[in-house]
Amino acid sequence: MIQKGFNSFQIKIIALVLMVFDHIHYTFVGVLPIPMWFTILGRLSAPLFIFATANGMRYTRNPVKYLMRLWAGSVFMIFGNTLIESYFPLPNGGAIMNNIFSTLFIICLIIFSIQRISICRKENRPFLQYIFLMLVPVFSSIIIFMTISNPDLFFIGKWIMTFVPSIVFCEGGFVLVGLGVGLYLCNQDKKKIGIFYFLLSLLLFVMGYNPEVGVESMFLHNIQWYMVFALPFMLLYNKQKGRGMKYFFYGFYPAHIYILAILANIIF
Repeated sequence: MIQKGFNSFQIKIIALVLMVFDHIHYTFVGVLPIPMWFTILGRLSAPLFIFATANGMRYTRNPVKYLMRLWAGSVFMIFGNTLIESYFPLPNGGAIMNNIFSTLFIICLIIFSIQRISICRKENRPFLQYIFLMLVPVFSSIIIFMTISNPDLFFIGKWIMTFVPSIVFCEGGFVLVGLGVGLYLCNQDKKKIGIFYFLLSLLLFVMGYNPEVGVESMFLHNIQWYMVFALPFMLLYNKQKGRGMKYFFYGFYPAHIYILAILANIIF
């Protein structure tokens, strides 16, 4: 029976296509006339991936493996970004810092902790360890701040940033992490999702106002609020998994970023 709406696989494919537009803009802007709407379309991508990932934590049979895959992807991206940027720097001067895996890992770590705390409370068991686990990305941020500016301790902060994702330094920071946890806590209630997501987008829209630039700043400079247009896809989610191909997404993400960087370096 054909289900109406979009399943998780279809939402991730939509997010993937929009992501490619965004990364083409980031890689080639300044050396090719890439239109602004490429990156505006990209504002929808991360929220859709986050939406699918948060739902994945609701259904996965092995959340620990789920977390370990995201952690491994995060570590790989940090080493991969450093390597590619060293040998194939972007001609427009942009830094290769993409690592959505770190953001997804932190979101899922917090969700996992929430799930375990809920189970422990029902079974009247201690859950302090899961509160600590939930706060690990915060602790890593504090340590990084304390060490990164000290030449003698810089390497400590660098290694912690590599192996213990930070809620401050991950891609999207507090906003995307909060988005992921908030979507999970909406418990697939479409009304709650709609209200939460719209209000967050509205907040980003208002925060984008720059009095020196005027209203234009809210539409052309601080563009993260355009993510609001991902909401219809979320509301049309039919709670079906669809095709698997999980490793395709894990592989495609770094591959397309590095291929674009190498092409830009060779051509220009």
